[in-house]
Amino acid sequence: MFLRLARPPRTEAERRAIADLKAVNFPDPTYGGQLQDLAVPGLAAEGRMVIDYTEETVTLSGGETVSLRKPHYSVADLAYGPLDPETTLSPRIANPMIGMGLIEAIAAEDILARADADDNDGDGISGRAARARDHRSGEIKLGRFGWKAQNASVRDQSSSAFAGDIGISTPDDPRHFGDCTVQQTACLEAATGVQPRLGDTEGPAPVLDLVTFYAKNLAVPKRRDVDDADVLRGKKIFYASGCIACHRPKFVTSRKAENKAQAFQLIWPYSDFLLHDMGEGLADGQAVGDATGREWRTPPLWGIGLTQVVSGHSFFLHDGRARNLTEAILWHGGEAEAARNAFAAANPEDRKALITFLESL
Repeated sequence: MFLRLARPPRTEAERRAIADLKAVNFPDPTYGGQLQDLAVPGLAAEGRMVIDYTEETVTLSGGETVSLRKPHYSVADLAYGPLDPETTLSPRIANPMIGMGLIEAIAAEDILARADADDNDGDGISGRAARARDHRSGEIKLGRFGWKAQNASVRDQSSSAFAGDIGISTPDDPRHFGDCTVQQTACLEAATGVQPRLGDTEGPAPVLDLVTFYAKNLAVPKRRDVDDADVLRGKKIFYASGCIACHRPKFVTSRKAENKAQAFQLIWPYSDFLLHDMGEGLADGQAVGDATGREWRTPPLWGIGLTQVVSGHSFFLHDGRARNLTEAILWHGGEAEAARNAFAAANPEDRKALITFLESL
């Protein structure tokens, strides 16, 4: 997990840049787009994240109580001076990487067809499509990847991670010094990893091509216990509670998909890939492109039942505050509040069945 750093636009030119998607927001002038708590030898790490939790008890039907931990974020040991007063802190854990090529293979029209920004159907759900500017072509496309759908393609997601997370430049994001700013002179004076015989970036085109191919082709795990009575009962409750208004069960990928192996496939991501207002409880106050400080892209649920097996933990949501799936559901607010309340009001056996269904995905 790391802290994403951003400040709002201050000038008319910066506001135009946001409107034109030439920027999704603006980094902290000293620390850049995220707090780097590690550094190469000879440089000081920027600082460290501090998390304090307060517990809040929620009572569910049947008398069951659940304790939710509410996080409070700050930074300590800042090595290069104070943060800008307007800089916001948004904690992020990595999204699962499975099925990304299949997500990219969904026709944009099929995702856009579910958008209802003004809630014209009156169901309380007003998903919005995020726009993103392609890193190479500059074309504005549908945002699909990232917690706020700020990237249109797996390649853009990969090049952003190369530069922002580990400071490796690629042809699509040629920042040899990664997230270092003009205030960090020692970083800018250090050697880069560019090798002229391989190209003018540290991760030349073949490297980015291979990483993108790998990320696009990580398979979705096979579902388990699909005929189990509790799983089927939980699926029925999941549908009846309105969860599928945002966690759309299935799509058919486009016949025109770039990789023919991913074309015209029936897939079950359980996401609409749209932005939704999730309420004040999950708000990070940080706008990213079209997404406001209260909006998040609906995360796909496929593979969620294997989180403990794959990652060695059961923490969920954008900052891992939820220690299990029950807590994750109870943090839902805003457009998802009705579904959250239906879960809380269900009898204990039905709640357990719904969780069992999610664990089968």
